[in-house]
Amino acid sequence: MNKFYLKEFQYFDGEAFITFNIVNLDSDNKTVKLAISNRGRISVVDYNLLEDENGFYFEYGCEYNSGENKEYILT
Repeated sequence: MNKFYLKEFQYFDGEAFITFNIVNLDSDNKTVKLAISNRGRISVVDYNLLEDENGFYFEYGCEYNSGENKEYILT
């Protein structure tokens, strides 16, 4: 899954864009390590790697129930 290294995603939270870069994708342990740029701050965070009929994704934000915070990692 090295083809995903530093792949970039952006999410607009209503005020600013949040940028995600994939640092590591571990399909065996179902985790994705992301470098997140949010309002001038950079953090590195591990998220659960989830999968549905559309492919792999991670969820970002406080509320995951609506499904609108899914960021798909397309193959």
